[in-house]
Amino acid sequence: MDEVKINTSKTVTLTLPSDPAGNTVSASLYHEFGDLVSGPTGATRASEGVYTITYGQQASGNYILNSAGKHRIDFTFTVSGTSYTKSAYINVYTPYITSSDFFTMYPELQQSKGALFDKYERKSRAIINTHCGQSFDYYPNKSLTIDGNNHNILHLPFAISTLTKVTQDPGKDYAEIVYDSTTSSSQNIERVKQPFNFEASYYIRFKADAIDKADKLTVPTKFRLRSDYKIEGNFGWNSVPLNVQQAAELIIADLMNDDSEYRRHGIYSIDIDIVKMKMKDSFYESTGNIEADVLLMDYTLFVMDYVV
Repeated sequence: MDEVKINTSKTVTLTLPSDPAGNTVSASLYHEFGDLVSGPTGATRASEGVYTITYGQQASGNYILNSAGKHRIDFTFTVSGTSYTKSAYINVYTPYITSSDFFTMYPELQQSKGALFDKYERKSRAIINTHCGQSFDYYPNKSLTIDGNNHNILHLPFAISTLTKVTQDPGKDYAEIVYDSTTSSSQNIERVKQPFNFEASYYIRFKADAIDKADKLTVPTKFRLRSDYKIEGNFGWNSVPLNVQQAAELIIADLMNDDSEYRRHGIYSIDIDIVKMKMKDSFYESTGNIEADVLLMDYTLFVMDYVV
């Protein structure tokens, strides 16, 4: 799976043994949350059996790939009267530190390690995400569908910074919009405010003072059992926190300098005369750099531990 930086262009290629009927191939881009991002759009014929689609910058200035996460491109075409679909996958990610910022701090590493920066940055990002129990990506204009399951408060897998719409039982004949930010009469849901990330929240709940259309006070207390709720809005982190950027910088420097060769394996003591290595009991709880661990403390949702 190709890795693509957020807010950049990407060309995806479909290769077939020969041209399909009418030399026609359409492409649709889907986000892993299930949202259709772009399409269907006609792919460009590059040569016999080879078709490409480029997801770049739009007239608005925004990039089509403006959201982190895995994306699926469905190519649809017809051969001998039968319709086929082939899929390709890309992963769009948010760099936690840029190469220019990093090499400003470590200019001595640019000549020898500059070409490998993206590799080390991706590795540091994976270490930080695992250590913190969350990623620091941004998912604008996306939707998540979650079972109500009789909960008083609905817990979201990603923090939501802007709540746009909540639909109960989407796609059903009896679907109901319980929250719409553009309609004053349908604002019965609220985010549970939390510190950090500009009050983005992992939780939504019914308002205690919601008023129905008949101006009667209603006090919904729970999301219904066996009802799905489609939550639309902007999810994740609008920007990478400074502490996370600094932690990424430290980890990348360690990786480039091989300073973490032993620490990465939890080794804290080595006897040279005989082969004897001692392992830290808590090495699964660390990024491998104590300073990075401290910087990430406020952003750690859970800490990994090894259960015997």
